Amino acid sequence: MIRGLTGGWAASEVRWQDDALCNGVPLEVFVPEKEDPEGLEEARGYCNVCPVKATCLRYALTYGQRGYWGGTDTAERRRLKAKKDRVKCPVCESRRVVDMDGSDDALCLACGLSWLTASAAQPRSRTSLRPAG
Repeated sequence: MIRGLTGGWAASEVRWQDDALCNGVPLEVFVPEKEDPEGLEEARGYCNVCPVKATCLRYALTYGQRGYWGGTDTAERRRLKAKKDRVKCPVCESRRVVDMDGSDDALCLACGLSWLTASAAQPRSRTSLRPAG
């Protein structure tokens, strides 16, 4: 889905997209000129049962994508990032942390680390995208 939208990131570095249910669906379904409730519902038809939904949402939050990603629209992701009472990242101590909707994960937008919110001392993974060279 994100081919042509990567903004300087190589699509090959976003391997999770190969497992996305939207793989092969026209890009305009997920990145329309104008977002609307009907378009979001159509996208959610893929997103809500997708095995990489959380990874997709994490990508969109980390890289500021617009459109429908991980079952959310641009406005919903903006609200997720606008939280005021954030915890600190257990690794880099940044307060740029968001809770992932629909899961018990938290994501640090500064270093890319994610962890279970019930156990902040147990990091789970780190986003490891590299710029296209």
